[in-house]
Amino acid sequence: MKSENIINKINLDKDYYSILSNREINKKNDYVLYWMQGSQRLSDNRALSVSAKVANQLNKKLYIIFNFVSDYPEANYRHYSFMYDGIKEIYENLKEPGIRFIVTKGDIVTNIKKWADRSAITFVDKGYLKPQRNWRNSLNEKINVPLVEIATNTVVPIQKVSNKEEYAAYTIRNKINKYVDEELFIWNLPELNNKCNLDHIEPENFTDKDAFLSSLKLNNDLPEISSFTGGYSQAKLKLKSFIDNNLKDYQENSNDPDLNIQSNLSPYLHFGQISPREIALLVKDEAELNPAINPEDFLEQLIVRRELSFNFVYYNKLYDSYPGALPDWAKESLEIHADDPRDYIYSKSDFENAKTHDYYWNAAQLEHIYTGKIHNYMRMYWGKKILEWSPDPESAFNLALYLNNKYSLDGRDPNSYAGVAWCFGKHDRAWQERSVFGKTRYMNQNGLKRKFSMDEYIKRIKKISGHSKIKGDK
Repeated sequence: MKSENIINKINLDKDYYSILSNREINKKNDYVLYWMQGSQRLSDNRALSVSAKVANQLNKKLYIIFNFVSDYPEANYRHYSFMYDGIKEIYENLKEPGIRFIVTKGDIVTNIKKWADRSAITFVDKGYLKPQRNWRNSLNEKINVPLVEIATNTVVPIQKVSNKEEYAAYTIRNKINKYVDEELFIWNLPELNNKCNLDHIEPENFTDKDAFLSSLKLNNDLPEISSFTGGYSQAKLKLKSFIDNNLKDYQENSNDPDLNIQSNLSPYLHFGQISPREIALLVKDEAELNPAINPEDFLEQLIVRRELSFNFVYYNKLYDSYPGALPDWAKESLEIHADDPRDYIYSKSDFENAKTHDYYWNAAQLEHIYTGKIHNYMRMYWGKKILEWSPDPESAFNLALYLNNKYSLDGRDPNSYAGVAWCFGKHDRAWQERSVFGKTRYMNQNGLKRKFSMDEYIKRIKKISGHSKIKGDK
């Protein structure tokens, strides 16, 4: 039996899956394997639910495998500490449902192949970035059973929305929104017909977080952060706090750094520890109960803007490079002004250590360093100033990605690549031409002062960072 035949039996819409290889299912093997990679959760995980349904169709056991790689590009101890918390929670929660959880570390293709070759069929959640897609393609070339990829980390599968790179939010919004209502439902994990009573498998010292992470030999030169702990349960707490305290004010005040009206869910979305569907449903439920709440701006960010970024990295192979990530007008304009004199030029070290002349930029970088996240509005300002104070736009682009991917818990994400590229003109329009920026959107300190008081933001950053005095001019 081919993989497409068994998928047809569970009535899965073709937009949800890609058959990477339509080999024969090996019915002699006694389990279906789900390779968990980008969707690190049990709740509303389409890839997991499909794997379980196919296991029931074949009357097989269900195994889940997750692999820790220590050489993921630009990842460090901070990222892995957060990710470990989520995987450990899954490990504990899977002791009852009859699913065997296998945790490995090391070369991802080698380790997944070992278990995939002994499965009847292997499923994996959809990958969008180049490393993830390369892993899937490499595994597919080496295994001898079917490999099927399931889209699960967007509300609407990107290939259902569009077959090309979209220019901006206004070109994709209606294409997404026409499907949103029909896609907003939870993919529940079905009861398994053939439950597994075998023990989980994990690497040495896995249950000792410090010992296990030390064995991965990760870069660990960043400050510890206390503002985020990984895992689905923590994501739900963040979501509840946002709905209870901030959702009612999001529409009007989300851009104000003073008020900090943020969901703080982006790290959890990045690691797939909670699904955007579950977030959207709970937000919409709250809005129905409270007519004073307008959820549209939040849902625009969660669904339209986020899925625009997935469209970007999926269809643009140069999403992480200058100038390939940018629209033609931005490339041309920035190159015309590449040699314009700059009032300030800072080194990589100056930027990284928050040693510019700008009080507010330094505060944003300190927030980055000590919390693993920058307030959304301040991240735009942060990126624009890197462009303004770097020797040329290419070095600015590379530095912004470096800093973002190193310090942000939600770095190395479609949203991160799109967000950095936005500072250079991506998904934006041409503005009035000026020195250095060309026709890309300009932001300055006077704009911050005019729109916001900034006092509470600065007070918060001083407390978090332990810096009683922030360098720079106000």
